[in-house]
Order: sequence, then structure tokens, then C-alpha cells
Amino acid sequence: MKYPLRFFYGSETGGFSKKMFGNLNFFESHYATKKYILGETGISDVLIDFNDGLRLQIPKGNWHVKISDYTSNFIFVDEDIFDGATFISVEKFFVHWEITLSLDEEICFYHRFDPHEQNIHFMFPSNTLGDNIVLFLYMNAFKKTFNCKISCTVPKYMKEIVENYYPDIEIRDEISDDTYATFYMLGQNFSEPIVSTENIRSLPMLKFGHSMLGWNIKTAEKVIFTPTKPRKILKPYVCIGVQASGTPKAWLNPNGWNIVVDYLKKIGYRVLCIDKENEQTNYGNTVKIPKGAEDFTGNRPLMERINLLAYADFFIGLGSGLSWLAWSADIPVILISGISKAWCEFETPYRIFNNIVCNGCFNDMTYNSREIFECPKYKGTNQVYECSKKISAQQVIDAINKVIENKNEEAK
Repeated sequence: MKYPLRFFYGSETGGFSKKMFGNLNFFESHYATKKYILGETGISDVLIDFNDGLRLQIPKGNWHVKISDYTSNFIFVDEDIFDGATFISVEKFFVHWEITLSLDEEICFYHRFDPHEQNIHFMFPSNTLGDNIVLFLYMNAFKKTFNCKISCTVPKYMKEIVENYYPDIEIRDEISDDTYATFYMLGQNFSEPIVSTENIRSLPMLKFGHSMLGWNIKTAEKVIFTPTKPRKILKPYVCIGVQASGTPKAWLNPNGWNIVVDYLKKIGYRVLCIDKENEQTNYGNTVKIPKGAEDFTGNRPLMERINLLAYADFFIGLGSGLSWLAWSADIPVILISGISKAWCEFETPYRIFNNIVCNGCFNDMTYNSREIFECPKYKGTNQVYECSKKISAQQVIDAINKVIENKNEEAK
């Protein structure tokens, strides 16, 4: 059987096939993947590892190579090889690889992918806060499922989270030579089905990890980001986040935030805006810190944000990383979003959206990832970004009152 276009099949020197996989230059520039194949097989010049998907190198000879998925028996490669070759799978997600090599018509090597009790490395090259918080949960679930020794490479600003809340996972800047397999945890900013079995924009965020690491891993349990310092602000306060990765993810009701902040202050709350930026302009929109909100913006350490969020009565934000941070700090989250479907983020009884108008293009696979931020259906019309513009301040105020009511009931 001729191999399908799911493997790069090249000379024994190996390398990447940019023709088959245009985004491999992203992998080359962002990952600390070892350029050489690490795994010895006991056979001269035959090497195998799973640090960039499956990588297999064989020398010249009368070889027959069969590569398949053990679970489904799907065959990727089943052919004779004489001039030597390096195979690098396009699939970087979990596949139950099964490899059989024959030399001169006799089976000389067999291996079935098995991460149990192996050294497994996770790459988190993206700076997206929310995606990484979700995917950390699945790294932890993978560890528990396979009893692995786990290491990871994470953005510098997230190292404190791993150190504080995942203390048995080692942070490494490079893959060690005894690493059995490496997984690439990219999240929504990489939509091609290379690191996951499908375009993960089509999935709830809490299912991302299953698509990358296999549906047989244990359920990813929520890890609570408990505060590491005592409370500093004694008066009741609420944290808000009005910015996201692009203004189309913001709440674009022109006066919505100002009305909400005014209401919160009238009922006795301090309102702290904890965004990284206090103003953002893109895609024809400008989003600023609301009038009356206290300016706690700035590029501050995440642990500082966690210690602030943990003592807040609740958080009001968007489909953004700060909402995931508040969720992890285990406080009520009022989540306002029109660009994503109501099922996209974590479950909260305080999800605010308007299902009557156009909404959810972020999760609509008829639009590619480059289109969705430009309001692909109504760009250039009076209905542009109606998904969030048509969310009213009263909807958010009603959610605030519901949060307070529930908190009072719990306090009884």
C-alpha cells in the first residue's frame, strides 16, 4: 500500500517537508524539538522516537516498513524501502502507533507506542493564557492516566503557575535525551488538524486536550489556584477585564461597561480593572478602561492577579484568559461574549450572550481563523459586531444581582 500524504517520507538525512505541511516553519522556529532522532532500537542505524510525532530512520537495505494505528488498524505505511529513509508523521497528536520492520523478509523490530512510566514532554509555545490554563489540566490528566514522569516548556510568565499548582511537573527549556514522546499544546491559535484530531475551534475549550492527547485519558480535574498571600483590600471589590486578544472579542456595547461600573459602585463595590492594557485599538474598534473603574492594569505577574482575584466577590470579563484565571481562582465569573458560542468556554450560570442576533462565528467552521475577527458576515454594514453590541448592560446587571443573591444564600 502506498503511504497516504500523512507522512513525510524522505532521505535518510531526515528534515521537514514544507511542501506538504506549510506550517512546519512554525514548528521549527517555536519548538525545542531535538533535530536528531533520539531512540536507539538495538539495530545499527535504525532510530525511532515520538518527539515530533513519530520519527523513524532506517538505513539502506532490503527493508519492509509497516506503520499503523494499533487501536483502529489504520495503515499509514506498508511498503518496501531500499535506499534508506526517514519518516516524520504529520500527526503530532496522540496516535497509538504500531511499527513493524522487516529486513530481508524477516521481522527484526516491533514497537507499540506506550507512554506508561515514560518521560513525556509537553510544549506550550503559545502565549495565550486561557488555552494554556485549560491544557495544563490535560497535561496533568495524562500524567495520572499513564503514570508518566512529565516535563514541560512553558512561556516565562506562566512558570509560577506550574511551580505553585503543578509542583510534581518539571519545567525544562529543552527536551532531554531520554524523552520518549513530546506533545505540542497549541490551542485555538493553530487551527489546522496537525496537533489535534480536528479543528479545535469546533470544540468546547475543556475538550481541547482530549483531541490532542487521546479520548482515553482521565477526565481533566479542575486545579484551584489558591492565593499565596493574605488579602490586602478589605472593602468588598469586584475585578473586571474589558480587553481580550483583539477587540472583536470585547463587549462592544458603546456605554455598557460604564453603566455596569456605575451600578457596582452604587451597591458598594470597588471596581478594579485588571487588564494588561488600559486601552486597545484594532479592527476598527477602541476599547478603554471604563469610567469610574480603578486602574489596576499593567503587565503584572500572574500570581499578583491570582492573589487579587481570589479575594474578589466575583469577576466580570470576556472569553479571555483573565476569565479562565478567575475560574481557576474559583470565584463566580460573569462571562460576556458574542463572538464565541455559549458552550465554548467553561460552564458558568452567569454566561451573557444574545442568541437572537448573529453570534458565535469563532466556532463556525465555515469561516477560517483569519476571517472571524473581521465580522465576516456583516463587515461594512450597520450590523457589524452585533453579537456583542446587542448585549445590554441590563443583562449584565441581572447577572450581578443573581451572583449576589446566590452568595447570600450560601452564606446563610
